[in-house]
Amino acid sequence: MEDFSFIKLDSRRYLCGIGPFVSSPNPPPDGSTAFYRNNFDLSDPEPWKIPSRVFETSDLRVLLSENGATPLPEIAWSGLGDADVRGIFDDILGQIERGDLKKSVPVLTERGILHRGEPSALVKAIIAAPESLWGYGYRDGDSGMIGATPEQLFTVENGVLETMALAGTAPRHEVEDFPNDPKEIREHELVADYLEELLTPLGQIEREPRTLLDLGSIVHFLTLLRVTLDEANSDLGELVKRLHPTPALGACPRGEGALRQLVSYRDQLGVPSDFGAPFGAWHEGFFQVLVAIRNISWSGRDVYLPSGVGLVKGSRFDREWRELALKRNSVKSLLGV
Repeated sequence: MEDFSFIKLDSRRYLCGIGPFVSSPNPPPDGSTAFYRNNFDLSDPEPWKIPSRVFETSDLRVLLSENGATPLPEIAWSGLGDADVRGIFDDILGQIERGDLKKSVPVLTERGILHRGEPSALVKAIIAAPESLWGYGYRDGDSGMIGATPEQLFTVENGVLETMALAGTAPRHEVEDFPNDPKEIREHELVADYLEELLTPLGQIEREPRTLLDLGSIVHFLTLLRVTLDEANSDLGELVKRLHPTPALGACPRGEGALRQLVSYRDQLGVPSDFGAPFGAWHEGFFQVLVAIRNISWSGRDVYLPSGVGLVKGSRFDREWRELALKRNSVKSLLGV
């Protein structure tokens, strides 16, 4: 099977690239299509992946061999305990109480073993994902990642950057109480305010009112923001560095020390390096970058399903533990694993 990358462009239309891919520190100077794939800490010196062949399709099964007959993966999940994450949880909450942090997002990873089938075949499930989710993924040899995220880091088209604050989470059955939940509102507004502050040097900000994003089993708060860029602020790689990670998946305040500590927590908990990282594509004058969450990744027979949770003042372990499981279970349901 050939290596591939794909990303949803709009309703049922996907941009696909077929390997081999050429890695580059910059997008192609001729404006041709390239995928952007990096680690969470943006440590890849050549994050632009230029495919040998590009096409658009509504049916991702064309990425698979034998006309899409590739068997779906069967995965034995190992379950997980809360010992390691509880210690990190307590450490973060202590820093919040002291005023050193306003928010941080630890990530917990459930692991599994591939018994049979092919993880790449999960693209079949992406086709049926809800309209509000953005399917994406790649295969690189015997490793890869496939998911459907509700969160765009940003898009740029015709000099206009659009982004979103997506933070605050509840199960669907709590949708009536969720809009007035002070802890969830506080978490969301912290992210939205930070994004507005981050974008202000780039131009005049338009910020829409907070709304609800209903994903079926989960609901989130959503705020959309946009800014018109001038020529001096149009470097795509620099824009990624400016906006990633937002407090929805990072730390606030976003100082170097807080980010280093967050990466250290991820290392301690064995989080895949590209979970929550920017994943995007430049195509025909349009640049879209997704936040690589709600995914499954694999390396050989080892399979990983991470989920993150935002900790702010007032967070409780039992509630956040439930949210971590809620997010993982939504991915299992979506992908059929």
